[in-house]
Amino acid sequence: MSKKTDEILKQFDVLNNPGDESEKEHSLQENAKLRAQHPDQLNAGTAFDWEEMEAYKQELERMDREGPGRPKE
Repeated sequence: MSKKTDEILKQFDVLNNPGDESEKEHSLQENAKLRAQHPDQLNAGTAFDWEEMEAYKQELERMDREGPGRPKE
């Protein structure tokens, strides 16, 4: 078999066996697709961004419990 034929057969096998993770492509595009499918796992930002995000989540939780308005201190 020529190299071209081997490549075609390899691609055909990958398409027919999508469960085989060892042959999966690990390119930037593939990694970006995986990150887009799971947006709850953020992997960017500074420490200040994370602090603001946590404060925002706490405020949303408080609003769910108490309703809109000033926080009770």
